[in-house]
Amino acid sequence: MNQTISAIIIEDEEEALNYLSSILKTHFNEIKIIGTSDTVENSIKLLNNTSPELVFMDIELIDGNSFAILNAIKNHNFEVIFITAHNDYLEKAIGYYALNFLTKPIDIDHFKKIINRYVELKKRLYSKQKYTLFKEFLAESRLLINTGNEHISIETNKIIQCEADGNYTLFITIEKEKYLASKSLKYYEGLLSEKGFFRANRSTLINIKHIHSIYKKESIVLSNKEKVIVSVRNKSKLSELIKKLA
Repeated sequence: MNQTISAIIIEDEEEALNYLSSILKTHFNEIKIIGTSDTVENSIKLLNNTSPELVFMDIELIDGNSFAILNAIKNHNFEVIFITAHNDYLEKAIGYYALNFLTKPIDIDHFKKIINRYVELKKRLYSKQKYTLFKEFLAESRLLINTGNEHISIETNKIIQCEADGNYTLFITIEKEKYLASKSLKYYEGLLSEKGFFRANRSTLINIKHIHSIYKKESIVLSNKEKVIVSVRNKSKLSELIKKLA
C-alpha cells in the first residue's frame, strides 16, 4: 500500500500556514502537501481539481467560513481536521463529520497523536474502499449536542422530534429522554435536513423515520403518538415528502 498521504491546508494567516506546514514536514514524512488556499472560492477550485486524503481547514477565512466549502463540494472523500481560534464551532464541525477539531495555538504533542492515529487507522484498513465504508458507518448516525454543561452524543435515528424553546432546542428520543440543547431549532435544521428530518412548522422538526401516519396533508402523527400540525407554508414540502415516501 502506498504510504503517502496527500494533504491540503486551508488557512488565511500566513504565519499559521507556515507553522502548520513546518510541523507536517518535520514530523510526518508520509504527508505530502499538494496545495494551500486562503479563501473559500479558491479552496473550492483547489479541492475540485485535486484529490487530497486529508484537509487541514481553518474555519474563518477572508471571504467567509469553511463550512461553505464543504457545502459546495458534493460527495467529498477526504478527511477534515478543523483548526481554529474559536471553539464555538465544535458542535457544527462534528455535524460535518470532522475527523478532529483543534484550537489555536496548536499543541504539537496533541496534534502528533491525532495524525498518528489517522495513519495507523489507514494502515489497518488496507483498502480505501474499506476505509470509506468504515468512515460512513461511524459518521452516519450520530449528533453531538451541547446542553450547556456537557456535549451529549445521540443516535439520530433515535430522535423523534426537536422542539423550539426560545433560542434553545428540546430533543425528544424514543427512550422518552429529553435534552435541552443550547442552539436554535434553525441551527439544527441546517444539520439534520439532509439526514431525514422535516420542518413541520415554525417550532417543530421531525424525524421522518418516526412518522406513524399523515392526516389530510395537514397533520403528522409520530411514533410517540404526538400529533404535529403542518404549517400552511410547509404543506407543499409535505406533499413532496409524501411522494418520496409513498
